[in-house]
Amino acid sequence: MDIKQDEKGFYVGDPNDKDAEITFIDKGNNTIEIDHTEVSEKLRGEGVAGKLVKAVVDHARENNLQITASCPYAQKKLGRTDEYRDVYVG
Repeated sequence: MDIKQDEKGFYVGDPNDKDAEITFIDKGNNTIEIDHTEVSEKLRGEGVAGKLVKAVVDHARENNLQITASCPYAQKKLGRTDEYRDVYVG
C-alpha cells in the first residue's frame, strides 16, 4: 500500500479521489492535532486507518513533534498503542 503525504496529512489513492486519509493541523509549540481519519468502504477491514496513524507518528518522530487528537479513532489508536506514548500527549 502506497501512503502519500500532502500539506494536510497522509492519504491512499489519487490526490483528487482519496481512498483513505488522515489529516492534522499545526497547533504550534511543536504539536500537531489529528483532526480527521476516513477510509473508504473498499479499503475497510484492511488496517488502513492504523497505517495512516503510524505514518503521522513517524512524521512526528522525524520532526520532533508531539501529537494530540480530536479525531475519535486516532484518540483510541494512539491511547491504546504503547509504542506511540513518546509522541502522543493526549
